[in-house]
Amino acid sequence: MTIEFIKRVKSKGCKIAIDDFGSGYSNFEYLVKLEADYIKIDGSLIKNIVTQKESFAVVSTIVNFAKQMEIKTIAEFVENEDIYKIIKNIGVDFSQGYYFAQPKKELEQ
Repeated sequence: MTIEFIKRVKSKGCKIAIDDFGSGYSNFEYLVKLEADYIKIDGSLIKNIVTQKESFAVVSTIVNFAKQMEIKTIAEFVENEDIYKIIKNIGVDFSQGYYFAQPKKELEQ
């Protein structure tokens, strides 16, 4: 049912993003079935990428897989320049976090 819905909205020009990939119940098989356009890599992996070789390995694997599948990647929790340099170097397409701006209560006009 979910896959049918995704195919229907994609046929209308919508893009699909998988949030928090790399944690919880997310897995590569699920990603392939959903035909995602974007993967948001879970912040728990990104925020530890400088200090934990395991986080670096998992993020690198996700990015390599995504590139092979032509899926764009987004890193959450990019909090400083060290994190940004690492994710940029391994090929993450987009990033978000305090390094760029803090969240605001209201949108500026």
